[in-house]
Amino acid sequence: MIKRGNLSIRKILAIPQLFILILSMFAVSFIFSQTNFVTAEDPPTYDSAPPVKPGANTGVGSGSALAKYTSVATANLAKVVSAPNGNFLIREGKLIPGDVSAINLNTGQQVTLTLDDGLINSAKTATPVQSAFGAKSVIINGQQTSLANALSDNTLRSELIKNPALLNEHGLTLTEASNGGYTLTQVNGGATTTYNALGEQIASSGKLAETNILGVKFVGGWAHLVDGLIWVGLVVGAIQLIGSLAGLDDTTTNALSLSAVGGIMSYKGILAAAEEGFIAKDGLIASNAGLIGIGVAVAIFVLTYKKEKKKLITFQCLPFEPMIGGAKCEVCNKDPFRPCSEYRCKALGQACNIVNKGTIEEKCVWINPKDVTSPTISPRTEALKPAGLSYVPDSTIRPPNRGVKIVKGTDCLQAFTPLEFGVTTNEPAQCKLDFNRNSTFNEMKYYFGESNYFLNNHTQKMALPSPDKTQAELLPELQNDGTFNLFVKCQDANGNVNEDAFVFNFCVDESPDTTPPIIKSTSINSGSPVQFNADKVPIEVYVNEPAQCKWSREIKPFEDMENSMNCNTGTFQINSDLTYTCKSDLTGIKNREQNKFYFRCKDQPEKPENERNVNTQSYELILRGSQSLNIIKTAPNGTISGSTEVVTISLDVETDDGANEGKSICYFSNTNVDDSFIAMFETNNFKHKQSLDLPSGDYEYFFKCIDAGGNTAENSTKFKIDVDKRIPAVTRAYKEEGLKIVTDEDAQCTYSLKDCNFVFNEGLQMIYSNPNIKNVHFAEWKTNNVYHVKCRDLQGNEPSPNECSIVVRATEIEKSSKK
Repeated sequence: MIKRGNLSIRKILAIPQLFILILSMFAVSFIFSQTNFVTAEDPPTYDSAPPVKPGANTGVGSGSALAKYTSVATANLAKVVSAPNGNFLIREGKLIPGDVSAINLNTGQQVTLTLDDGLINSAKTATPVQSAFGAKSVIINGQQTSLANALSDNTLRSELIKNPALLNEHGLTLTEASNGGYTLTQVNGGATTTYNALGEQIASSGKLAETNILGVKFVGGWAHLVDGLIWVGLVVGAIQLIGSLAGLDDTTTNALSLSAVGGIMSYKGILAAAEEGFIAKDGLIASNAGLIGIGVAVAIFVLTYKKEKKKLITFQCLPFEPMIGGAKCEVCNKDPFRPCSEYRCKALGQACNIVNKGTIEEKCVWINPKDVTSPTISPRTEALKPAGLSYVPDSTIRPPNRGVKIVKGTDCLQAFTPLEFGVTTNEPAQCKLDFNRNSTFNEMKYYFGESNYFLNNHTQKMALPSPDKTQAELLPELQNDGTFNLFVKCQDANGNVNEDAFVFNFCVDESPDTTPPIIKSTSINSGSPVQFNADKVPIEVYVNEPAQCKWSREIKPFEDMENSMNCNTGTFQINSDLTYTCKSDLTGIKNREQNKFYFRCKDQPEKPENERNVNTQSYELILRGSQSLNIIKTAPNGTISGSTEVVTISLDVETDDGANEGKSICYFSNTNVDDSFIAMFETNNFKHKQSLDLPSGDYEYFFKCIDAGGNTAENSTKFKIDVDKRIPAVTRAYKEEGLKIVTDEDAQCTYSLKDCNFVFNEGLQMIYSNPNIKNVHFAEWKTNNVYHVKCRDLQGNEPSPNECSIVVRATEIEKSSKK
């Protein structure tokens, strides 16, 4: 197979293209030898007039005169040119040899021409002077007259010739020839136009195009168009050749070719339009024909150029890989500021390791520096999948390589099926594989199993390609007979490599594909909920081979399914699961219902329809329509009191409805900024909790919850934390059916009959006189008891261990009697 990047191969292929270009240049040179551009000049002068029929009305005398050159559009159309000394009939730039039978040259009147040879018998109106200069006037000898009249009258015309200033203001110059003829020249913006006596344009500055190709003559506008086609062929041929030699992709080369065609033909088209009189030769468009052509070329290139290439890019996110060997192991032991850890030691080299661990002689050393033996490789049987495959020693491999064949009985493997195989080494080693037999270890493209770890066991996964499909992007060494060779080399920590590669050989069944594609899975599991009121849901379908897929809401044949999917069919587009992805948007999803969708695929998109295989059974996907998710409770609310600088509180959220009756994951934030939300510690349920330690202050927390269907709910809560370190005070103590204690805040009180040095929870509990009033406390009254009372508020503030809130002595006071 010829690789696109090989410059020498491209040069060889360019030889016949170069030969064709040289021949084309010779042909173009020959064509251009037949092409010329004639400068418009004054027409030829004739010494004498042709014979005039006796009795004919010639209008002015006879004799020698200047016959002006004119072009005649039709072969049988003649034109009359008037001169002071005679009238001459001209056809196709030549004097007509016949006699003029009747001529009337009065300006504005009809001119009738009759020839003896019978070729012409027609009439025309001679009004060119009026159409060209009728609006202009001059003053001659104090009298104002029209320019048309002055040019028609011999006497007035003589005055114009004597006084050129009379015409300068009109941009005109009148020149008299020595033989009596005259030329009227108009200069406008640098362009020069010449008129005859009738006011007809007979010449202009610039070039009159005239081209002969293979004996066919093209004049005027057609000459410009034909000349443009010649340049198009030459320039496009050069672009195609140079693009191939320079390695440009086809998209770029074709865009350059189209822009060249558009630019050249736009430029020549404008010149042709000016030549034919459709636009002014001295106008803005004709004057900028070159710039317009360049602009068209640039616009076409921008619109048609697409920077798109198909190239396999292998990206591997691999862990840090220390250098091979252990030449720098001792560096770790020489750092006087940091001890040599195992991590630092192994980072200095693959063969570095710690010895004498846990002792004062712990060091980083090069393990086995004299190792010069490469790892030995053997096939790993337990890694071989799918079931039914086996390794067979490959006797066809010649030394120095050795290896095995992967076979399924006696048959080749089936295309587009997953394959797993592996190797085992006698020591930890890195292993690589490649399709190129002669690559060195460093040149090999792929790590075996996509891992650069030094391991004893390595496993590789891949999808088998089809032998009849171009796989250049994925398998550059694809064999024509469907046989594949993968060459494996391994390297140990000291850099020893088994230069004799181990080869895995397998063949892919070349018989025509008769099995339909298999839909392996979808990006959304069947039975999953979807968001409430979802207009559309993006879906990915994963197929085992390149295919064209469709979907429908009903079970239908593939051809009748209404919705096509966008499928990856290039071998370079295979994903990490070794499948091909088809994408689409599922629509028409109903809330609170089971929505069923059906998928079918047809393989081999590049093959004729009669060779393709299609699913006869649909792949079913069920999506559950959901309802909106709601947050029905948030906490805390109000004021939270505490007796310490930092108070522990619990954020609580309760959710309901949604895709799974409220089950969701909730997040919290104190700023409500999108990136600030953090998942709650207890979540993924109906109730969600998050503990926080907060100082005193006012707080607002925001919540966002999302369920499995993508439904979201938001809410918030506000609360205040009040830090209270003051112990409750006793405001009253009195006897009322017992001992009553009143505190200045809600509290609990206990007492001891001994002293104040007791633990609060070990004292005798006082009860509330009224369960709804928690600042009035009651104890049994016993005379002469001393009640050592301690009170603790709801925040836990209480007196010191050897202090009391109040000490009360129960004393009965006897009333004195009066005698």
